[in-house]
Amino acid sequence: MCPNKKRRRESILAYWEERADENPDSPAATTDDIYLRELEILTLTDTLKGLLRQRPGSLLEVGCGDGYSTLRIASALPNLQITAVDFSRNMIRNANLRLSKESDLRKRLKFLIGDVRDLHPVVGENQYDLVLSDRCLINLASLKEQEQALQKIAEHLSPEGFFIAIENFVEGQERMNEARKIMGLDEIPVRWHNLYFREDEFRSMVGKFAKTIEFRDFSSSYYFATRVIYSAMCRIRGEEPDYLHEIHRRAVELPWTGAFSPIRMAIVEKG
Repeated sequence: MCPNKKRRRESILAYWEERADENPDSPAATTDDIYLRELEILTLTDTLKGLLRQRPGSLLEVGCGDGYSTLRIASALPNLQITAVDFSRNMIRNANLRLSKESDLRKRLKFLIGDVRDLHPVVGENQYDLVLSDRCLINLASLKEQEQALQKIAEHLSPEGFFIAIENFVEGQERMNEARKIMGLDEIPVRWHNLYFREDEFRSMVGKFAKTIEFRDFSSSYYFATRVIYSAMCRIRGEEPDYLHEIHRRAVELPWTGAFSPIRMAIVEKG
């Protein structure tokens, strides 16, 4: 790895280690927008239930963070065996602390320190019915690393298994910012530690192992309500947007429509 990429990766890891230390018991450890996290959990739970259809199954989660979402998903799907990994030692520490309070889940859920770019040291040759990535791959240092990670995910995905990716995409970011511009709002930039996908790049990378690829813009209505309409109201009132404002909680209930969010779900069936 070139020095610049190595430094970037080290900086990203340090950022998440610090977030874990600052938020040991908070759902805000992986995003300040806790209602967005709630929307992700609800969407993932429904999607996994639809794919499993009450059958037992195994799931590998890459980039599980502090385990907050993982524990919620495990509670909702009692027939699911889950292995969850993250490159942040502090995040896994917090995840295991959470798990220690959930005796009924400890037999079918484990949290491990692992690198999505090389999963073999932590999961061996195991393959899983489902692999889940929730805002994990955007925290890699380069497009090459993202492609490498997707190759490793494919290796650990069972034949005809499903890879469920909630990741950020440039196209949705641009559409959201176009709407914000119309409302007289500044663009929301991509944060320094994130590398968003372009849809054609993602399709090309997963196309090497995919039979089908389906995109769902599940957070579009949420983003339009909170990042466009609510933000415009705040501008008129001279207020700073607040992630805990009631509109965020209510926006979780909206049916999704349009494509105004960078955060999309891709459901990839292995072929």
